Parts: sequence; C-alpha cells; structure tokens
Amino acid sequence: MPHIFIADLKPGDRISQFFLIKKKERRRTRTGKDYLDVLLTDRTGSLGAKIWSEALNQVDPLFLEGQFAGVAGKVESFQDELHLAIEKIKGVTFMDPEQLQKAGFEMDLLIPRTDLDIPAAWDALLAGVEAEVEPPSLKALTLSLLHSHQETFTQWPASKMYHHAYWGGLLEHTFRVFQLAREVIRFYPELHKGLVLAGAVLHDLGKLKELEGVLSTDNSYEGQLLGHVTLGWEMVREAAKGLSWEDRNILTQLEHILLAHHGQLEFGSPILPQTREALLVHMLDDLEGKLKMMTDHLEQSRGEGNFTDWHRVLKRRIAKNRKPGKEPGESAAGV
Repeated sequence: MPHIFIADLKPGDRISQFFLIKKKERRRTRTGKDYLDVLLTDRTGSLGAKIWSEALNQVDPLFLEGQFAGVAGKVESFQDELHLAIEKIKGVTFMDPEQLQKAGFEMDLLIPRTDLDIPAAWDALLAGVEAEVEPPSLKALTLSLLHSHQETFTQWPASKMYHHAYWGGLLEHTFRVFQLAREVIRFYPELHKGLVLAGAVLHDLGKLKELEGVLSTDNSYEGQLLGHVTLGWEMVREAAKGLSWEDRNILTQLEHILLAHHGQLEFGSPILPQTREALLVHMLDDLEGKLKMMTDHLEQSRGEGNFTDWHRVLKRRIAKNRKPGKEPGESAAGV
C-alpha cells in the first residue's frame, strides 16, 4: 500500500509502512509496567507512538534510533493529539533488499527536510557576508568557516528534537537569524554591524561537531561532554590563527558572541552577554528558535479547541489563529 504521510493521518487509520525512528525511550506506567515511547517521522512531520508491555519483549531489539523501520499499528487520538499504537515493528537492517523493495521502502519519503531552497539560501548567505561583513579579517574568517564546512552546514539539523530538527535545519535557522540581524541592525547604527552579522552566521557552528549526524538523535562524544557553544568557540579560534587582524578585540568580541549566545548560565552559556552585539544575536537566535517551535506545535495540533496541548519546552499552550469572523470559543478546526 502507498505511504500515508503523517500530515494526512486520521484517527482510526490502520497503517503498515516505513518511518524514521527519531526517538526510542523505555518508560514505566503508573502501575509499574514498562513500555516504549517512540517518535516516528516522515517528510511531513512527526508522530508519537507507544509499544505497550504486552509486545515489548518481541520488538525491543529490532529497531534503533536514527534508523528506518517498518511499522504496523492503529492511529488513535488522545487529548486532541494523534499517536500510533504500534502492533508490529522491525528495523530495515533486519530486512533484505528484496523485502524492502516489495514493501515499497522509499527513503526520500521518510527524511524530514527544510522547505528552504538550500542552494539559493547558501548563495544568499555567502553573498550577504561578502557584501556586508567588515573588517576584512572578520569577513575572511566567516567565509573561510562557511566554505570549509559547506557540505555539513547545508545538511545538518539545528537540534536533535526541539527546532529545525531535520535535514537542512541548521542552514534554515542560521539564514533566518542572519536575515533578522540584517533588518534589526538598521535601527541601531551605533552597533558593530560586522560583528552582529558574523555572530548570526557562526553562532551555532559547533552543532556540526556536537550532533552525531543528519539522522542521528545522539550527540557525538565530544558534543555530549563539551557542547556546541564551546565547540563553536574552539572552531572559530582555530580558524582565526592564520589571519592578520586589524583589531584583535574584534575576534575576542566575536568569540564572546558565540560563548554568550544562549543568554543565561542555566541555558548553557558560560558567560552572560556583555556587549550589545552579543545581546542582539542571543535574542534573535532565541526568537527564531521559539517561533519555529510554536509554528511546528501549531501545525501538529489536530484538536478542535482554541489552544494546543501543553508544550513541555515552552511550558505553555499556544493559541490557534482563528479565521476572520470567528468568535472566541468557536472551533478552530481547519486553521
């Protein structure tokens, strides 16, 4: 049977098809029974799923995070959100090529990707740095890092789970932050434009070493122990060694932007923003990431009410946009 995209699933649908396994976590019910909490993805989004204790021992070793699996089960609705009750699951590594072909396995249907035109966005990012980042040493550093990491920068996700967690997500997020920075900096001519733009481009550079791969939900060994903030700072410092700087303080301030871009010590920044440029990059990064999380949560909400279910990262429910003319309390279905 043809693949039914997650965006098109409805309560009551019975499916038998392939997904990418984004998460696999063993949990326990209030009554003490073990179950697996699974996150399935395809090109259109993600779907929560459960494997209850009755079937747990039969399926646990047969699929892994970051890999594809054949899944059979029934789509159900709970608290206005869809999930899949998994009845059978088997990783594609346990299936031979003939089985996969007969079952209609198509990898391109299962990998979430950015809607951004990657080549066009990449060219625009390079052109923007070339035209607007000064002084020359700062421009050279930024372009050098982009060119030397082009392949991974245009493929990597921006995070494992929370925002832009798909192929090309890092470029999408970076490009959006860069676009925001270009607009906002016009209202603050007293700020160092080159530092803001270079910081917008390079703030998440360390994700290329922190995340293990495009499809993996794991951090690399150094990514887990050091984190992308520190790794990005190291990458910038190493790349800057061969350059001649008009003002060495410019490099120090760029390093500060990277180290402070999470904004708070409890959020992973080893230091608070102490320059206006660092504060601006932090706030634009935070804005773009949280808007994306809200947008994704709204798109995944299938309920009839005026608000989504609880977003555990943002710690709030999100109001759904109503069509013109709708009164409060009316159904927001179809938005």
